[in-house]
Amino acid sequence: MKKQLTIAALAGLFATSTAVAATDSLIDRQGEFVKDRQGECVLVKDGVPGCGVVVQDLTFSADTFFAFDKAELRPQGRELLDKVAAELVKNANDVKSITLTGHTDAIGSEKYNLGLSQRRADAVRNYLVEKGVNPAIITAKGEGISYTFDNATAEGRAKNRRVDVKIEAVREVNVN
Repeated sequence: MKKQLTIAALAGLFATSTAVAATDSLIDRQGEFVKDRQGECVLVKDGVPGCGVVVQDLTFSADTFFAFDKAELRPQGRELLDKVAAELVKNANDVKSITLTGHTDAIGSEKYNLGLSQRRADAVRNYLVEKGVNPAIITAKGEGISYTFDNATAEGRAKNRRVDVKIEAVREVNVN
């Protein structure tokens, strides 16, 4: 059920309607939208929130992707990433950046967990690249035991074994 909702959320990110696209905005050399003093996008019709930029945060349980203490993708993790990659490739012109952040529970040393979280984020990155996602827009980082849920319970530790995926994309919005 959670997998379906995640893919639905990703597909919803790219749901578009006709009217204003990113090309209707002025973008600087860093790829950022240029805004006026009121925070409105330059060269965009009134009423376009956030300059058409949409950020979608997805959190995938590392248990779906990885066995405990492992960084090799499980078959069910590959299956889920196949769907994510298909959406990203299909909408490649709209995707601005993808940030993958690996996390771990507190079992093990801080140094080990930092390395494990990085290996997990790298495994997801490499798989997405294999499936055709542009490597230039993907950042993979490991946070180890940072940003954790309560490590005193099995449930909290399970939540900590995760990979967060942040997708920033530009989409068309209807301003009619």
